[in-house]
Amino acid sequence: MAEAIWNESSLKLMFLNGMKENGDPNYITKTFKNVKQTATPEQLDAVAAGLSSLVTYTLFSIERNDVSEIIQP
Repeated sequence: MAEAIWNESSLKLMFLNGMKENGDPNYITKTFKNVKQTATPEQLDAVAAGLSSLVTYTLFSIERNDVSEIIQP
């Protein structure tokens, strides 16, 4: 049976930074590495809220990215 081994997690915040000339939204993304494996969605939401209060952009989305290695027996 294959097994997944957790390697790392990161937190990606996407901010809305106005509109492009063609009317599409302009996004800025910031990625923070070394997120603890045990971090809960509520904790990550609180971190994102705190970080977004430090910038003038509007927080658009929060994304957690986990990387695991699949080990075959």
